[in-house]
Amino acid sequence: MLMAAFGDVHGNLPALEAVLGEIDQAGIQTILNTGDCVTGAQWPNEVIQVLQHRHIITVQGLADRRTVTFLRKREAVRLRAPDELDAIAQAYDLLHSANLEFLRDLPKNVEMTVDGIAIALCHGTPGSQSDALREGDNLARFRRQRERVAGARLIVCGRTHEPFARLVDDTLFVNPGAVGVGPLAAYALIDTEREPWTATFRQVAYTPRT
Repeated sequence: MLMAAFGDVHGNLPALEAVLGEIDQAGIQTILNTGDCVTGAQWPNEVIQVLQHRHIITVQGLADRRTVTFLRKREAVRLRAPDELDAIAQAYDLLHSANLEFLRDLPKNVEMTVDGIAIALCHGTPGSQSDALREGDNLARFRRQRERVAGARLIVCGRTHEPFARLVDDTLFVNPGAVGVGPLAAYALIDTEREPWTATFRQVAYTPRT
């Protein structure tokens, strides 16, 4: 099976549209989104509309959670993520109430089976929304996260904006990189049709809008 994964759209509608255009050209039906959908650019409502219309499997990112709780926890955001404060405040102000509810209701983790393949989707790690895996982390750290979703042969995570694929025992970990950060939108194509499974990382140019 060939599937696509992306994340960290950060409200960047033109970048998301460019990525989905390439995914559609490849004829891929299974699409996974690692969250952080709305903070950063000025199209949070439009991004959510696309995710809903396309029925894209999505988990809640840390910035999504902070946006939803911003009114009650502004001071906590200011202390824990001061560099993100303005972007979170902008997203909160722009989002329609129904879309805030959509973000609030997103799961932190999704475990599913597609074509017989057990998949775990998360934002940071299977154990924590605010944690993160990096390619150079020691093997024991990856194995501990794998144990949290026993049986999963594919674990897709995000948060760091740093794409990587790493095979740990019989489980492939994939971080697809970030769609909405920088001049190129990143995503991953994951191929499970042949062993060992592989992830190919793509970058697509898009035209920024104001």
